[in-house]
Amino acid sequence: MAYGLVPRQMLVLRGLTRMFRVVLVPVAGLAVGGGPEPPAPVPLEVVQPVLVLDGLDGPDLPKSLPKRLQLRITASTFLGRKSRLGSGNVVVLLFGKIAKLDVPADELAAMEFVRTHTSIPVPRILEIHDLQPSGSAHIVMTSIPGCDVSDLLPTMTPAQVSSVIKELAGYLKQMRSLEITFLEGGSSKVGGVGGTKGFDHRLGSSRCWGPFATLSEFHTHIRFGEPVEDWVHEPDVMAVHQTLYTLKFTHADIHPGNIRVDPKTYRITGIVDWEFAGWYPEYWEYTKMFYGGERPGYKKRVDAIEAEEGIYKYKLERRAEAAIWLRAGPFGYT
Repeated sequence: MAYGLVPRQMLVLRGLTRMFRVVLVPVAGLAVGGGPEPPAPVPLEVVQPVLVLDGLDGPDLPKSLPKRLQLRITASTFLGRKSRLGSGNVVVLLFGKIAKLDVPADELAAMEFVRTHTSIPVPRILEIHDLQPSGSAHIVMTSIPGCDVSDLLPTMTPAQVSSVIKELAGYLKQMRSLEITFLEGGSSKVGGVGGTKGFDHRLGSSRCWGPFATLSEFHTHIRFGEPVEDWVHEPDVMAVHQTLYTLKFTHADIHPGNIRVDPKTYRITGIVDWEFAGWYPEYWEYTKMFYGGERPGYKKRVDAIEAEEGIYKYKLERRAEAAIWLRAGPFGYT
């Protein structure tokens, strides 16, 4: 049962998690650094949800936000809690809860998918409000205890950072052990959790890209639609985009602000913000860890990632992505 949900909301979560069929592939040493073995897989059928294409309209709360939730947000703000986090659609509530507004169907599905099929600590959805035909909704979820690694990183020792990265590597192994087979044509798609349109700032601010039936189509998209031959002066891009990769379930936004840890033990208490999650080429998780460049304060993190044997390194792919990032700039995709 989904804790704290009324029967209708429980049915919503069941519907969201029925977007895909999952096959878990055992990985040797899966539990090392990544918690206990994940639960046994549950076969699920495929449906095709539609993602919402717009978010909050300006700084105000959506007009459709339920009155009861508006009052809870107002109470939290009045009592001095930080009212808005991230892009502004995450609101701290009382009693260890978080409200997140206009959450797309794929993010809801990703959190439930990960919570159900792995031991990765993720927020638990407690309430669903104002469910739209697209599957998007306002939600109330548990707050993950601890601190963001980004807040602690300046004072952490290299050994403490390495400990966090080692534990993270165990969780990434669990995600990478998940495989998906879509019923439509028997082939996988590059995109959201349920074979839907994807969302990743690396590919622009729109939620309208993909899904891509083949990896070749995906690579053509990130080359701005240009044929690979036009990248002759970028041999790394040409090599990567002519290589066949497997698709892996990917968080796609593993940065210090999305990893929560206990400030005393530095054990991971949760991984948050699953809005970019989906099925991407196997190198995507690694290269996205460096998206935006190596920030000066993140050197300890970079060193720990490169030293961690449990994280497979895609050096060629990272160079290829860096070349594309440079050409794309902040407005490279529309």
